[in-house]
Amino acid sequence: MIYKHLLVITALLLTINTSLAIQSGKIEYNSVLFDYKKLNFTQIQKEADNYFALSRKSTTPESKEQYLNSASGKYYILTKVDNTKIQPYIQLGRIYDEKNKPRLAKENFCKAININFKDPSANYYYGEFFYKRREYKKALYHYNIAYNNGYKNKYTLNLRLATIYEKFADLSNAKKFYDVSYSMKPSTELQKKIRSLSDAEYRKSGYYRE
Repeated sequence: MIYKHLLVITALLLTINTSLAIQSGKIEYNSVLFDYKKLNFTQIQKEADNYFALSRKSTTPESKEQYLNSASGKYYILTKVDNTKIQPYIQLGRIYDEKNKPRLAKENFCKAININFKDPSANYYYGEFFYKRREYKKALYHYNIAYNNGYKNKYTLNLRLATIYEKFADLSNAKKFYDVSYSMKPSTELQKKIRSLSDAEYRKSGYYRE
């Protein structure tokens, strides 16, 4: 009997605390009684994106960390408001990647890809995750999905593909993607790279004689 009374009192206190928090403007998002669906998705996304943008412009590790934490908190709330939206999971994956928390990064990238396995943004950033860790086969897999689903004109992606194909000694594809990269942003460095690959491809062709 006493146990039942304690349960009732605890439930009442939780209800009162949540109500007071909402009225004071300090919503306790971790409350089991809080209904995330009442929140404004668009507004919270704007706040999250703003924090993320500020983290990119930060000049100190401390401020960068602070903005990333604020952004991740907002994106996490968005996954509770609507878990069918892909963008919050992509952004959480990027943030955890930047904070060198690979398990959490992979978890969120996988959730994003489970929503839409062809999404170019999710695959591009998951590719970036693997590229940073020199897992080039996995990176190439996700880069190609991104490339074939809307990211053909992304300079960084073409450059990444060129670099990976060069590492795999696929000179023809490497040159192709370096050529595309050069057409987007010409540079002396890329010009030299294309010339050296053309020479290497010629030597490999069998027509070249010492």
